[in-house]
Order: sequence, then structure tokens, then C-alpha cells
Amino acid sequence: MKIERIYTPGLAQIAYLVGDESSGVAALIDPRRDVNEYLDLAQSLGLRITHVFETHVHADFVSGAQEVVRATEATIYASRLGESTFDHVAIDDGDVIEVGSLRFQAYWTPGHTPEHMAFLVTDPAVSDAPQTLFSGDMLFVGEVGRPDLLGEAQTAQLVDQLFMSIRERLIPLDDEIIVYPGHGAGSACGKKIGDSPSTTIGQEKRFNYAFQIPDRDEFRSAIMDGMPPAPTYYPVLKRINKHGAPMMSELSPGQPLTADALEQQVRNGSFLVDARTQDAFGGAHIPGATFAGLGPNFTAWMGWLAPFEQDIVLVLAVDDQFEDARTELRRIGLDRVAGYLQGGMATWESEGRDIATLPQISVNDLQEQLTNDSADIQVLDVRSLDEWNGGHIDGATHRYLADIIRENGSAAKVSENGTTTAIICGSGYRSSVAASVLQQAGTKNLVNVVGGMTAWQSAQLPTVQD
Repeated sequence: MKIERIYTPGLAQIAYLVGDESSGVAALIDPRRDVNEYLDLAQSLGLRITHVFETHVHADFVSGAQEVVRATEATIYASRLGESTFDHVAIDDGDVIEVGSLRFQAYWTPGHTPEHMAFLVTDPAVSDAPQTLFSGDMLFVGEVGRPDLLGEAQTAQLVDQLFMSIRERLIPLDDEIIVYPGHGAGSACGKKIGDSPSTTIGQEKRFNYAFQIPDRDEFRSAIMDGMPPAPTYYPVLKRINKHGAPMMSELSPGQPLTADALEQQVRNGSFLVDARTQDAFGGAHIPGATFAGLGPNFTAWMGWLAPFEQDIVLVLAVDDQFEDARTELRRIGLDRVAGYLQGGMATWESEGRDIATLPQISVNDLQEQLTNDSADIQVLDVRSLDEWNGGHIDGATHRYLADIIRENGSAAKVSENGTTTAIICGSGYRSSVAASVLQQAGTKNLVNVVGGMTAWQSAQLPTVQD
């Protein structure tokens, strides 16, 4: 059995190519929407993708199952309980699907979603007992899938199902079974997912907190305690994945835009995103632009920021970044990418158009002003509650970035009496996002803390814990 792990940064998502080398066929588990990497990998290994397995109806990325089918004529297998409307073979708990000599057993593990199927895989050349479990989003390294993504009305039932899946489905499995999860550290599908590429059932029995709690009520409290807000775009992707997304080849490719054309797009309601670095955004940006710099955080925060019913136009550091940016947006269903400002901010500024700035402040200068009684400055910390509880600046106000976005800037409670507000996060990225949202809401006197709390702690400046 050949197992290849394909990791997607930004989404912290993992797909698996599982091949039977003796017969030259392979299964693909939970592919993302842009599938060329999987197709090229299979070809390089001399494998033909004949099966696509979906563990559940995904909420955090658009499935590429149908893209794979178009390219390979493979068959999609998905849980009957998911009630998907695209062409697929509906499977039930216990069903066995053969991929060459390999046996994939559908293993119902609800809790993250009601329909969730893990897959127990047996290679008869090794043993007649299952050797691996592809656990999807139900079991991660040191964590379990969150049960609150379908809304408050279903959360209680999903917590109960999660408890059942652990006690009755996973704990009875052999300790030696290797577990390959659907996400790594950084995904919002679990509270604190570990960063190891795999684990074992025995490892999780010993060290995963969710396996240590035999009492249902205590389990419920432990699972939901400290759960971060559910991303607002997840229900949209659920609907897309249930019915099937449009083929990427059918989407508008977007185009380079002159400054006049971009300005007209914005007047017509397009969502303007500055995808350069936070330093570049701070130095000069188009008034009204939302910051979301390309990199590992781009996809996740664009999901929070971008309305699906609007076109998106981009400002990039270099024009060559457009194709990658467009692909990342399409991975989360943001298909209406109208184009980008050709030549970037240099084009805009060369025509003498208005710009906005976001002043930057170093941690040492911030500390000096905070200890100066005559300085009129306050700190707004936009990190997660866990990060805040781990240590923050004395006197700072906490408001998680997701809440600021959700309330269009009104939730930050920033003083409007002339006080300067220094916005801080872990590195300067999320604080720039927050500042751009607040600027659009009309908030003035904002500065961004360069390097965030990482720089603050590196400078050995004081923190407190509530």
C-alpha cells in the first residue's frame, strides 16, 4: 500500500492518495478543488485514480471530487446520510470498497457532522486486520472535530454523537492502527490540533483529552470550553459541497484592471482587497481597501471577510501573484474574482490618486508611550481568547478579530475622543486586518504594532494574565 499525504497551507487541509501498486490503481481521499497536484502525483507514481472518498460534507473548503471525476472518470463514494445531490455511490457503515487488493471499510463516526465516515483500510499483503484509519475531521492529533459548525440547534446532538463515536467506535479499535487525519495544526475544524502528520489509536487513547472522559456531561463541557467562534462562511461551503461546485474551467478568469476600471468596479460594489504585506499596506493603500496579505493566513481570513455575493478585486505586490491568489480564493468558494490592479499601487500613486495609510509603531515606542502619563494611547488586542489568556499588555482591551469583522468594526469599542489606538496581534497581520475594517467603519487615530506580541515578548516587555 502506497500512502501519499498532500498538505494544503492556509487551509491546513490534508488529502491522501492511497494506491495499490500491484494493480496500479489508487483512491483519493478528501481532495481540494484545484486537483492538478493530485493528478500529477498519481501519474508520477504510475497510479490511476479510480475512487474518490469523501469523509463528510466539508465546511472549510470546496471539494475537488467532481474535478477529479471529470479528469479521470473515477467514482465518488460518500455517506448516504450526507444526502449529496451530485453523482456518487452512497455508502453505509460497514460497506467495503475494493481498490485493487486494498479494502476500504466505511466506518461511521458522527459528531463533527452527522454523516461523517472514516475509512479503515486493510492491505491483505500485510495482515487481514485493518492497519490504517483515515479519520477525516472527526479525529485529529490530540484533538477531535468540533461539533458546533452546523448551528446551535444541532450542537447538543452532535456532542452526544461525538461522545458515542469515541467510546463505541474508536476506543474498541486496535492500538496499533495508524491514524491519518484530515487537518493539521491551524485548521478551525478543531480547537487545538497537533502538528504531527499522523498518530495511532493507542496514542490518542493515552493522550487525547476527549478519550479520557467517561462522563457525558463532563465530556460536553470539556469539548465546548474555549471553543472559538465558528467561521461565518462555513455554512456557505456546506451548501456548495452538498450540491457540487461549478467546474473551475467554467469560472470567469478575471483580468488586469486600469486604475479607472478598478475604481469603477469598487463604485459598482466590488470588494477591494489589498493582498500585499502589512508593511506595504501601512505605507500606502487605496482608501476603503481591506487588508488580507497573501500567505498562510490569506485564505482563512478572506473567508471571514469577503461576501460571496460580491465581485472581488485585488491589489497585489506583483501582477504574477494573481493566479495563485485566485486559486486560493476559489478553494473557499470565492469564485467572483473580477481582476487586479495592473501594476499595483505604483500605478495608482503615479496617477496622483488619493491614498490612505496605517501608521506603524514599534513595541519599544509603544511601551514608552504607555508609561508616559502625558501620552494619550490605548491598546486593542485582537488575538484569540487563548492567546490573550496566555499573556497580554496590562490595561489592554481584548476583542477578537473575528468579532470585529462580524460586527463591521462596531464591536471594537474604540475610543473616538482623540485617543490613539494601538492595535496588536501575534505578528502584525491580524492587527492590520482589524485596522482596515475599523478604518472602513470610520475609526481614526489607529496605529499598528509592528511584530505584535511576538516582538513584545522578544523585547522582554511585561505582560499580565487575568
